Amino acid sequence: MIEPVAIYYEHCEPGWQVPRSRTNNQIAVLVTEGRAVFETEQGIFKLSRGDMLFMPKGLERSAVNSPEEAHEMYVAHFHYAGEGEGLPLLTAPEARAAKPHNYDYVRNRFAALVQYWLRQSPCRPALCHAALLELLALFAEASESAASQGAASGLVYRLEAYMLLHYRRTITVGELAAHVGKTPNYVSALYRQSTGRTLTDYMQQIRIASACDLLLTSQMNIGEISDYLGFCEQSYFNKVFKKITGTLPSAYVRHKVDRSETEGAGD
Repeated sequence: MIEPVAIYYEHCEPGWQVPRSRTNNQIAVLVTEGRAVFETEQGIFKLSRGDMLFMPKGLERSAVNSPEEAHEMYVAHFHYAGEGEGLPLLTAPEARAAKPHNYDYVRNRFAALVQYWLRQSPCRPALCHAALLELLALFAEASESAASQGAASGLVYRLEAYMLLHYRRTITVGELAAHVGKTPNYVSALYRQSTGRTLTDYMQQIRIASACDLLLTSQMNIGEISDYLGFCEQSYFNKVFKKITGTLPSAYVRHKVDRSETEGAGD
């Protein structure tokens, strides 16, 4: 059961600060206006409107806001004794911050939690437990979503870096999957979901960007560039080139040369 210790709404004037001390309770904070910075032994958390922060019991922390700007926030201090209620943050001593998806709803639920806490009602413990558990669940959902997106971004970066390094040869999805330690289906789906394009699309874009550069700066002809970039046939190279640039390689070169001569004549 979650046992509230203090739940309140606080308006903090410019220059507000909390001296460094160790938390006696678990603490949840929702900033509703302005900005505040919480510095803990586990990291620095810069909060603004809509951000939530969870701090476990026993954490050293300090906090300040701007000398020129006030901030406002909901705060809940509580104890918890149990197996986690399905929320690892209740049992793991880790501070974390996140921005819940539906700010207005979260703010309203925190306001209701303050009202439940102020009531002298036999149902107060149950109401506070339910409202605070919901808020923590919404926070955990947002936190896990942000962590998942961060992991996905890192994976996409590793995939693209590998393709940039080996773009002149055929790279299979299986090879990419093995490079990042995932399955081919997972890698394909994740990349498309994260970027809006397929792995093949990205590989073709890299190759055609290189082809455009080679057409204008090297002595290689179209067939040699096609072979150099790992295309099996020049006809396929022409097809991919047109799909990405809107024109054939020969027309691309003519257009650039004609434009260069026109600009030179105007000087």
